[in-house]
Amino acid sequence: MNIGNNIKNLRHLNNMTQEQLAEKLSISPQAVSKWETGTTLPDVTLLPEISVLLGVTIDELFTLSDEARFERIDNMLYDVRFLSESEFSQSEKYLIKKCNEETTRPKAELLLAQLYNKRADEYHQLASPLARRALMDNPDTKDAHNALFDAERGVYQDWHGVNHHRLIAFYYAFLKQHPDNFFAYLWLSDLLVADGRLEEAADVAETIKHLKHTYHYELLKSQIERAKGHHAKAQTWLDNMLALEPENEFALFAYANEMAKQCSYEEAIEYYHREMPLRQKPRFVDTEEALAQIYEIRGDFAAAIAMHEQIISIMQSDWKEVEGEGLDIHRREIERLKKLMS
Repeated sequence: MNIGNNIKNLRHLNNMTQEQLAEKLSISPQAVSKWETGTTLPDVTLLPEISVLLGVTIDELFTLSDEARFERIDNMLYDVRFLSESEFSQSEKYLIKKCNEETTRPKAELLLAQLYNKRADEYHQLASPLARRALMDNPDTKDAHNALFDAERGVYQDWHGVNHHRLIAFYYAFLKQHPDNFFAYLWLSDLLVADGRLEEAADVAETIKHLKHTYHYELLKSQIERAKGHHAKAQTWLDNMLALEPENEFALFAYANEMAKQCSYEEAIEYYHREMPLRQKPRFVDTEEALAQIYEIRGDFAAAIAMHEQIISIMQSDWKEVEGEGLDIHRREIERLKKLMS
């Protein structure tokens, strides 16, 4: 793809005519037309201004392949806390176009779904403090409670509003087409246990064992027994899980998670820390995030701050993060926790 085509595509994504771009650059519309048809190239002195107007870097004006654009959107979804209207609309328009092209559809569909999820999360972040203040100002207003729960994913008790029957049905249909997809069974089992459909979950557990006998089988059997109220049996399955894979970082992490769910925080902390030295680089930071939350629940704000500082250190060393929302979210958490300490 040459620079003229890049300018044309980016101009369309910005809902800009040739005349409008020409006016902003103080040149004639004919000059823009010649760039886009490949007759001439823009003067090098105009490239910085063109890139700013079209929302890309100068390098991207020359090398804006679909893969490069996909990568740019992917990075933006992770690095930017709140997308501007321009960033959102340009990305949305581009991805919708690419969803209609055979070669780019799979990646474009995924990125578009992630883009919409990010926008929903952004609105939830904006709604949360408003709902909290509305509830403080109107303590007897049910709608304020609903707004807060919707913003922060609170737990509703109305079965019809919280069960996952449609998502479960999708996974059953998906697995008919992909019967050997191991991880799809794991996603399905989580939904079945959450909805109390334990007989179905038990059937899925046996399928999981048949496909690949890993710690997931013992973990699921434990979760099923705990959901039934059989806590001793549930613990036995967890102990069996660790006996089978005592040095498996993911099994240790799963064990710690189960302890945290039961509010057995001391054991959770112990097993999260056992898992830490077993992780391979680049390390994920779920363990530190879990520990930060446990320490905050217990009122140990200094320890929680230390976990967020450790996350920042790992992101910088293992993932080479220098700036962006991936780091900023933890810096905000540190400042919030410091205020709680004081």
